Amino acid sequence: MSKIFKICDKDEWEETQNNTLFEGSKNDQIDGFIHFSTREQLKETLEIHFRSKNNLYLLEVNSEKLDIVWEIGRNKELFPHLYQPLPLAKVVRVHRIFIDARGNHLIPETVFDT
Repeated sequence: MSKIFKICDKDEWEETQNNTLFEGSKNDQIDGFIHFSTREQLKETLEIHFRSKNNLYLLEVNSEKLDIVWEIGRNKELFPHLYQPLPLAKVVRVHRIFIDARGNHLIPETVFDT
């Protein structure tokens, strides 16, 4: 299974749970696509876009059979984008992201399991 990851606010995730599709965050809707990160990109994505922000969830998504478009983003890296709503059935795990005393996000170790 090929996995990608979506970081979202607690409220955005909780509002979506009664639906079958996730339309993305407010920023995703403005940009016209859902932003994802690879496992390797998560730490920097959190540092840049969610610095010291609490109440976050990390969605672990099975990207197989999704029309993912890989586009150049920061550091000239390819990032996964989805130009349609995400079927919630593709979300295989949901993790809470906590913050330590220094304001750093703690990515659950299970994210790095194979």
